[in-house]
Amino acid sequence: MNISNITAGYLGFSLYNINFSIEEGKISALLGLNGTGKTTIIKTISGLLKAKEGHVFIDGKDILTMNEKERGKILSYVPQRSDIVYETSVMDVVLMGVTPYLGLFQTPSMEHKVEALNCLEKLGIKELSDENYQNLSEGQKQLVLIARALLQDGTYMLLDEPDSSLDLVNKHKLMKKIRQIIKYNNKSALISMHNPEYALNYCDKILLLKRGEISEIDLEVEDMVSIEKKLIEIYGPIKILKYDDKYILYYNG
Repeated sequence: MNISNITAGYLGFSLYNINFSIEEGKISALLGLNGTGKTTIIKTISGLLKAKEGHVFIDGKDILTMNEKERGKILSYVPQRSDIVYETSVMDVVLMGVTPYLGLFQTPSMEHKVEALNCLEKLGIKELSDENYQNLSEGQKQLVLIARALLQDGTYMLLDEPDSSLDLVNKHKLMKKIRQIIKYNNKSALISMHNPEYALNYCDKILLLKRGEISEIDLEVEDMVSIEKKLIEIYGPIKILKYDDKYILYYNG
């Protein structure tokens, strides 16, 4: 996926000429401080926010020119928090993922329901299928939304700070599960976040957003000194340690 010269925003805030790429089979972190425009970029790529200029190319096609159903077969979006406020079952939430594939008067088939259960099982929450979605914990709700995205079966998954409402332990559990699911199902992903430690531990590439510009860190190629230098430009005097294949970051001021 190539994001080319995107200009987007809303009243009082805009980003200009944003360019970057998301590689197939890779997990990219969109990393930056609060208020820098991470959600704006995610929503623009997904089509929820109309771009003022620019293109998003996949296999030579600009997905921003597609209708919602066409785009939904390629991209799946997982928000920070669900906007589902009514009483409904976990199964019905997951089945929303087949919407791009249904005709005007069609409803999900038994085959779709079997696939929905498979998606829940992959995330380790199959036993919740008949539960009321509103009664779940925030972490469980996020897993259900990821199951919905899996059922949607888009090649690219866009996740907007999926750990934002979780405690420290559950943040790591969720990020580990997200990485396992994306890699196992051969998806590509863009995950917005503001914690560089999670980006270092769970992603393949970091896209640093600062003052409306994006710079890239390839975690599979760049050395620790180079990575640390780039992160310091945003986060100030930090230090990165690596122990037992895990990155640990602490403030060094």
